Amino acid sequence: MARRNVDISGFFTFGGRVPATVGLVLALMLAASVWGWLNPPLFALATLAPGLVLRGEVWRLVTWPFFQTHPFTLLFGGFMIWTLGQQLSYVWSERRFAARFLGYTVGAGVLTTLLAVVWPDARMIGHLGVWPVANAMIVAWAMLYPDRQVNIWGVLPLTGKTLALVVLGGTVLYAIAAGFPRGFAAFAPHLFALGIAWAQGRPRARRRPLGDQARRWWAEREAKRRAKHLKVVRKDGGGGDRPWMN
Repeated sequence: MARRNVDISGFFTFGGRVPATVGLVLALMLAASVWGWLNPPLFALATLAPGLVLRGEVWRLVTWPFFQTHPFTLLFGGFMIWTLGQQLSYVWSERRFAARFLGYTVGAGVLTTLLAVVWPDARMIGHLGVWPVANAMIVAWAMLYPDRQVNIWGVLPLTGKTLALVVLGGTVLYAIAAGFPRGFAAFAPHLFALGIAWAQGRPRARRRPLGDQARRWWAEREAKRRAKHLKVVRKDGGGGDRPWMN
């Protein structure tokens, strides 16, 4: 009998409900969070701690969004990944979704660590949880669909553009409420992740390939060369070398 190939990726679709990449992210969040609740010291090892990253503990640049310290964060953060991940994977592809998720994670972690180099207050603050990455995905989705309307809690209708502004404004307000200026160090991963999502989501001018540009330039040159011997003939027949007849 022929051996059957087991498609492991199909397991993470949860019965075809989500793309496999999104399901893998959710599964890692669930497994890491439960593992951390059963073994609390793991949270300290997974936390994005800029001071420790500068000492060589670089795995912290990747692990911090997968561990949730509270079931509320796991449920609602996971719900955001579940909802947005399906739409973003459809637009970007599953591979690009995974790349963007890791890009927000590692990018925000690296920038937060670099901030700690020049700002000592940022070295002593740890960061754990998926909300910075989830908020970055909200902004990415909003930039793809700026005019699409969503209902927050089923009662507050907002367009994508307004939702992105609410997320950004709310993050800044939370940072201020946490104490100025130290609060901005506490919310550095949130702000950096939002900045990365905005930078990647900006519309870019489409450029023609170099070969197309060369062919277009040559066609315009030939058209001008062939038109050199032509002269404009006015309605009264003047302007040419001889009168024209219909």
